[in-house]
Amino acid sequence: MKKSEVIFISDELEKIYNDLSDNEPLKKGIKKAIEKIEEDCQSGENAKKDSHLLKFYKDKFDELNINNIRIYDLPLYYRLIYTLVPNPEKVEIILSIILDWKNHKDYDKLNK
Repeated sequence: MKKSEVIFISDELEKIYNDLSDNEPLKKGIKKAIEKIEEDCQSGENAKKDSHLLKFYKDKFDELNINNIRIYDLPLYYRLIYTLVPNPEKVEIILSIILDWKNHKDYDKLNK
């Protein structure tokens, strides 16, 4: 198990998360996912290296040099999409960067 520091890709995405009601199942699911990912950065499923999902986020966040995508199942058929990158300031800790979350329908569109 590798410990991880979880951050959001942008202040905007973090604001969207913070604006969700604490009682909303999606927010509870994301919070639980963050806790699990902090304990074990490989909690989610690894996306295939040749997936459209990896290409989409690699292109969208070119500056990150993304070479892996992980998917964590959330309530209401949503998926949390994150990547792992080394933290240059803390060699023993990996940064898990939340890139997005998508409902099942939008997630499937990205994967075709």
